[in-house]
Amino acid sequence: MKIIIARHGEADPASEDGKDSSRILTPKGESDIEKMARFFQTGFKIKKIYHSPYVRTRATAEIYTKILKPELETESAEYLLPGEDYFRICPLLKDNSNSDAILLVGHSPDVSIFAETLLGISGVGQSFLFTPGSALAVNIAREKFKGGQIIWFVSPDFLC
Repeated sequence: MKIIIARHGEADPASEDGKDSSRILTPKGESDIEKMARFFQTGFKIKKIYHSPYVRTRATAEIYTKILKPELETESAEYLLPGEDYFRICPLLKDNSNSDAILLVGHSPDVSIFAETLLGISGVGQSFLFTPGSALAVNIAREKFKGGQIIWFVSPDFLC
């Protein structure tokens, strides 16, 4: 299967209520995610999008959903909250075929740590610098979720 691991778009440094979970996307963050979604369209038909329940990841997933029109309903997943073990989401993905493409929207450094786990890299979230809005596409067998291969790694700053 293809798993696209994406970090949410650029977010305001603070929220009105002072909670990290309430931070909203900046206009640049929204624009960056629109660029990334158009890039994704060139290679993948997204089957499903999962995202962290935080406001900025939900807003990122909503932009992706609007543009990519996944086959299944976009879903919030507690496993993608900051500090969680993202590998715990794999059982939700196992029923997809190896040709399906799934998009996961989460937080840094967790997206880096998850990417390293899928690729079999023994790092501590340092192998991939997920700037806001960036994404990594991995080809991986759904039977084991290990030994994946990188398809691409891209930042919205490198797209037109």
